[in-house]
Amino acid sequence: MTKSKRTLILDSALALFTVNGFHGTSTAAIAREAKVATGTLFHHFATKEALIEALYFEVKKEFAQALLQTNDPDSPFPLTNIWVNGVTWLVSQPQKMAFILLCSHSLYFDKKAQLAIWQEVLGFFTQLLNAGIQNGTVKDLPIPYLLTTCESILLSTASYVYALPAVDQKAAINSSINVIVDAISVQGADIHLLTR
Repeated sequence: MTKSKRTLILDSALALFTVNGFHGTSTAAIAREAKVATGTLFHHFATKEALIEALYFEVKKEFAQALLQTNDPDSPFPLTNIWVNGVTWLVSQPQKMAFILLCSHSLYFDKKAQLAIWQEVLGFFTQLLNAGIQNGTVKDLPIPYLLTTCESILLSTASYVYALPAVDQKAAINSSINVIVDAISVQGADIHLLTR
């Protein structure tokens, strides 16, 4: 199946942004890499910022779908499945992990746009956090802060796991769940009460 020009542009942008950063990647370079005219790029994306936002949305949408893949259907604790799925997906998608890291650490990418995308594609996780706050298992902090904290720990964990030998990765992922639980749960609360 032939990729659309929009997809070619997004794929090329992903490849170049993760190597050269936002400032080091021109729209002309993206168009060249995608083998499309610069005008075609601007037909699909009015600005480089709009391209970054669209790429971030696509990557986060794919990430959200991966989070919801069930590892253990008998688990009463959805955060465990979400965590394992998230780290596993990031480790298996190093270029996309690098792009998410770039976005999370860059002041170039508008943080309001980033949070809006999180709310749109990760609404289920926001609901999980809100349920935890309501039942007293999750710290009563602003949702954007909790999302930022969870993503930061997830990205740090995935970066660490990615560098490990393959035989050690699964154990590292499973043991890392305690880090996120300790970070967001109320001390002494049974966070296993969280349900979807």
